[in-house]
This record gives sequence, C-alpha cells and structure tokens, in this order.
Amino acid sequence: MLIPTVKEAPADAEIPSHKLMLRAGLMRKLASGTYTYLPLGWRCLLKVIGIIRDEMNKARSQAKRIVCLNGLKQLVTAWMTYADNSDSKLVNGGQAPSNTAPVVTETYWCTSLHTAADPGYDWNWDAADCTAGTPVLTYEQRVEKLKKGALYRYCENLKVYRCLEGAKDMHRTYVMPTSMNAWWQGGGSDDYPIGKVAKRLGQIKSSKDRVVFFEERQISPDAFQFPYRIISSNNLCDAPNVMHGSGGNFGFADGHAEYHQYECAATIQWCIIGPSYNATVAADTCFNSVSPPKDRVWLRKATWGD
Repeated sequence: MLIPTVKEAPADAEIPSHKLMLRAGLMRKLASGTYTYLPLGWRCLLKVIGIIRDEMNKARSQAKRIVCLNGLKQLVTAWMTYADNSDSKLVNGGQAPSNTAPVVTETYWCTSLHTAADPGYDWNWDAADCTAGTPVLTYEQRVEKLKKGALYRYCENLKVYRCLEGAKDMHRTYVMPTSMNAWWQGGGSDDYPIGKVAKRLGQIKSSKDRVVFFEERQISPDAFQFPYRIISSNNLCDAPNVMHGSGGNFGFADGHAEYHQYECAATIQWCIIGPSYNATVAADTCFNSVSPPKDRVWLRKATWGD
C-alpha cells in the first residue's frame, strides 16, 4: 500500500487536520486547492462512512421501535376498553376455528366470526409469510375481515395492527397468546392447560408481567402458542419475532408496552428461522427443561404467569 508520509507539513497547509492528513499520507495535493485521497485515506473515509451509517441505522431502528411501541399501547388500550365494556370479560384471543376446538360464538379480536360460507373460512395467513400454500384471501379481503374484528371499533387505525418492520403485504403483525381467552387445537393438555387460560381480567395475576400481544414472524390461523410445559424443542410451535434488533415489542395486560431483548443466541436464531429450527441441538440447549435459560423463563411467565 502506498503511504507516502512526510516529517514536515507543507508550507501552504494551515489547518491542523490538513497538516496531519498530508503528513500521515492520507491525501496528496494535485494542484492549488485540489487534493486526492490516497489508499490509506480512502480506507479511513470508508470506515467513517460505515460508522455514520451504522449509527444512523440504529437511530432509525430506535425511532421505528418507539412508533411501534406507541401503536402497541393503543392496541392494548383497545383490549382493556373492550373488557371494561364487557363486564371484565376478555375478547376472544383466537383467530380461526380448529377441528378439535369448541364451537366459537364470540367474534375474534382481529377478524370476523367465521362461518363455512365465508371465503377463507379457516384461513388467516398473511401472504408474505404463508408457508402452507397459496393464501385464500387477498390483502384487501384480510383487512376487511380485520375491520369486522371485536377490537376494531375501539381502535380504527390500521397502522396500529402492524409493526413498521413487518413485510409490506402483512395486514397485521401482532398476535394474542393462547392463555388470553384463546383456544388451540391442543388445548387441555399439560402443554396448554385450559385452567390457566384467562377469561376475565380478574383472572390475570401480575398484569404488568403478562403479555397480551406478541410480534409474530408468521401470522398463523391460531393464537400464539408457547407451551406451559417444555420437554424439548419438539413441542415448541410459534416463534416471537425479533423485528427490532435482537428482541421485540410486547404489549402487557396493565396497558404498557415495552421492548424485550433476548439473551441467548439460540433464542434469536429460533425467532428468525421459526419452527424449522426447533429440532436442532441449539434450540434444545436454549429451551431444555433441565436448565432453562432466562429467555424461556421470561416467555413462559409472560405467557402463563408462572
């Protein structure tokens, strides 16, 4: 690499930074008032540009996170208002019927009460993340079904239902857990105990620690499924998203929303890749029942309360 350093600063160099750059071989004078960067100077310049870009990206990401947190607070407020207007009964946290679940007579929080005559009766996937086939409903149809959901009358701002980091053709990015008046086709087992599913506000203990809304990387037909009992990674189903750095935004039952950052690299990998990552040794290491790490403990407490 060409680094033509000099001991003395040129006579026409007056500014300290100008003198130092010439002496260090970062730049060279071509003509009066005209300079060019030398190889070492270019490396320094690109390094500075990279640092500035990283800081700007962090600031932009933080700004998006704050916007999403504010929107999530509005969604939680809508959830609380529904309960206040329904004699403390929680809105149906499910999203679609399942073959083994009881007949649902309540409107889902985020979509219309399905009937067999409805288009996309048992389908609530998002086009951007659908892995089980071609979506039945268009984006516009999914938005119209969201408007028929139980919470829409309390929160009509469609932007609130999705994170800014979500794919553009996802109509929403938030999901409620099974434990919040939802039902999954595995309900009733030790993994998803019905007795721990809250139906009313009074059944939620330590509301400041109980999550009502998760960010999900793949919006599926069911509620968010994080099992109460974890034997191995094989019974893990849904993965919360890491839309903001190495963590995600969560809405809590007491009305606040906050960002939670995961500590285990395997958790982050699981959140990014999703169910296909469950069978790996790393996921077992992160979620094994013998020595559960902080991430699994936090997710279980946030979902089930203990």
